[in-house]
Amino acid sequence: MVNIVLKESRLLNLLGLEEKDLNDVLFNLKSEVEKRGEDELEIEINSDRLDMLSPEGIKRAVDGILGRKLGEAKYEVVPTNYQLIIDDVESRPYALAAVVYDVKLDDDRIKELIQFQEKLHCTIGRKRKKVAIGIHDLDKIDGKGIRYSKVPLDYKFVPLNSDKEMSVSEVISSTEQGKLYGNISIKDNYSPAILQEDGQVLSIPPIINSNKTKINSSTKNLFIDVTGTNFDAVAQTLDLLVSNFAEGGSKIGTVKVSRYTSSSPLLIHNKLVVKTSDINKRLGLSLSTEEMAKYVRMMRMDANINSDEIEVIVPQYRIDIMTYVDIAEDVAMAYGYKSFSLPQYNSKGMGELLPITKLERAFRDLAIGGGFQEIFTFVLNKSSYLLYNDFVKIQNPITVEYDAVRNSLIWNMLKFLAKNQHARFPIKVFEVGDVVVKSEESDTGYKNDTRACLAIMNSRVSYEELQSVVHQMLYNLKGKEPRYVRQEKDYFIKGRSAKILFDNNVVGEIGEISPEILEKFNIENPVVIAEIYLEKLCE
Repeated sequence: MVNIVLKESRLLNLLGLEEKDLNDVLFNLKSEVEKRGEDELEIEINSDRLDMLSPEGIKRAVDGILGRKLGEAKYEVVPTNYQLIIDDVESRPYALAAVVYDVKLDDDRIKELIQFQEKLHCTIGRKRKKVAIGIHDLDKIDGKGIRYSKVPLDYKFVPLNSDKEMSVSEVISSTEQGKLYGNISIKDNYSPAILQEDGQVLSIPPIINSNKTKINSSTKNLFIDVTGTNFDAVAQTLDLLVSNFAEGGSKIGTVKVSRYTSSSPLLIHNKLVVKTSDINKRLGLSLSTEEMAKYVRMMRMDANINSDEIEVIVPQYRIDIMTYVDIAEDVAMAYGYKSFSLPQYNSKGMGELLPITKLERAFRDLAIGGGFQEIFTFVLNKSSYLLYNDFVKIQNPITVEYDAVRNSLIWNMLKFLAKNQHARFPIKVFEVGDVVVKSEESDTGYKNDTRACLAIMNSRVSYEELQSVVHQMLYNLKGKEPRYVRQEKDYFIKGRSAKILFDNNVVGEIGEISPEILEKFNIENPVVIAEIYLEKLCE
């Protein structure tokens, strides 16, 4: 969810609603409202509805859900003489631009615009790594030719809200924006830059704009540049921005582009054909094709009927619509969540715990009875800590500290022990949780696996000290004794580890952690660990 703060009186006036009606209307658009100050509202917008992160986007959606306006919102688009010349910028290769005429800005609108810009940076922009936006006063730009290129770090300009000329490297080292975003797109001591024809800097994406084109309440026309590492994200971001300006009464101006496309914004429209029967089945409704098409139009999309099918024209501001499931959700919102009747079900029996859940609870009871304390660690981990075997790596992690999914509880246990070496010895802990392991039977090549892990850390500890506890716990769980077969693993001391078996099936492993692994995790004391495959025990 994404939270935005808006001035209540302005929003209600824009929407033409009373305060008492606002909650119900926005609830049907998957949003929640909370009053913050005397004239402030905090609105929680669903993260897929980026078009609603500004008052104009909310107005467009509200007009549809209330039936005031149906179908796609059409905006005036005019060609301009402005041109964006795009050079090779390896660290941030894509750039598009647009002009917006007849904007109406005051202090409140400027705050809303900056908020909209930053929310797009944080969502689709991935904190400016994927997309960065520059918004300029068009009338302060000299000439019609604008270049996207790269400049050396000693290149100078006056950054936003400053009166002092600084080099790019000085901006990076001494300004708040520079410290946050300075090193995202620097490569070989060059930074991306938006430049006038005479070489003056308009912005250094993704860091900061030049003070030359700073917008204020007297600004009437805008130049918008969007740069990034993904062309689709750049195009979608620019489409969202200009569409929301146009919803407020502005006019969109196209800019000639030297690469990727002839002009921008692209104002991308997609077509999606859906079956009425499929959506009715998914929602548990029996709507006619005509009724369903009306609900689609209420969500500000055009719809053409063809027998049992509806061709949906997805406009540029609905970048969240990808499959028929998204259309079904929109139909449900327009139909009204409160209009759905809840079916009555007759239960034929009492619910009961899954076998794996029973086993987990029994294991916890036995571990606690054996003097172990339960811990909980994150499913995500740093990939450098996931030693050996295959694991799932996250393609776009929020932080490098959590860029992979754990494939064993052992690594999390060692990280925990490393951070608790100051505690009173012996440290006896256990964890029950899921890991993700490679599986040829799964469609994705991986599957979830429920496991348990026990560990003892002490100034002196041996294999036998933990093995005796594990043996008794497994005997209590299964009613028969497990057996142990010697194994060699790099993370255990040679000759001090074993596989745990029931009826020739491996259900876990136990051993003393090798000094090399203890050193890698910065652990100064001996550790013995057992990992039990609970799902194997269930089988």
